Amino acid sequence: MEKEPLKIAEKIIEVVRERKRKTLPHRRAGYTQKAVIGGHKVYLRTGQYSDGSLGEIFIDMHKEGAAYRSLMNCFAIAISLGLQHGVPLEEFVDAFVFTRFEPNGIVTGNERITMATSTIDYIFRDLAIHYLDRTDLAQVTPDDLRADAIGKNHESEPGETPSQDSKDKTSGIIQNKGEESLNKTTAPSDFQAKENRSNGQAKAVEVIPILSNEGEGGQAVTAKKLISTAVIAKLKGYEGDPCDDCGQLTLVRNGTCLKCQTCGATSGCS
Repeated sequence: MEKEPLKIAEKIIEVVRERKRKTLPHRRAGYTQKAVIGGHKVYLRTGQYSDGSLGEIFIDMHKEGAAYRSLMNCFAIAISLGLQHGVPLEEFVDAFVFTRFEPNGIVTGNERITMATSTIDYIFRDLAIHYLDRTDLAQVTPDDLRADAIGKNHESEPGETPSQDSKDKTSGIIQNKGEESLNKTTAPSDFQAKENRSNGQAKAVEVIPILSNEGEGGQAVTAKKLISTAVIAKLKGYEGDPCDDCGQLTLVRNGTCLKCQTCGATSGCS
């Protein structure tokens, strides 16, 4: 009599782990941060667990319509529920930083953040700086806030003298303009830029080297310095062009016009 083959019984066990909500204490710590983004006031309030981790956020906008404020309120509730159900703050930061919509631009009232591409970008930059120590998302680092940080990179080591090569390079860009150029020098800044505009489009920039007061003959500002200054201005969110009135590189796009954040002048409007 033949034996029946053994049958191996397989049982699939599925384990369902329910993610429970971690509620916050009734009395909780946190902070309130007020800032102005592109002329719009934003109030960010946070709630923390007893261990200091983030558990909820509240967003309040000043002078906004009921629909926009309601959407921001619902967005804050959704983020808070995600945090309380175990979603890491890092996931929200990576998803929402660098989002771009209005209001955006220069940020005032926050010592670590000076520019933001949107309200959401500013909120998660601030949360990442405070709770994740993401100094890479801040335009101002803690070292920049120190009292001895000004001019630190430009100071030479004790006993260090300029080399002959640096002297030769410096002498190569020094230009003596004579008494005529000195008489024409009236602006206190290191350089002046005149810009011709037509229908809001920049055509050309004429760089006029101005002699500084340092040294006997003065030093002409090179084009490399002007380009680096414009690049830094663009990284901060500006257009990188000088203002026709004050000469500062603080022009921002305002519709079809360019508005200077320093003096308030507008240019390029048709």
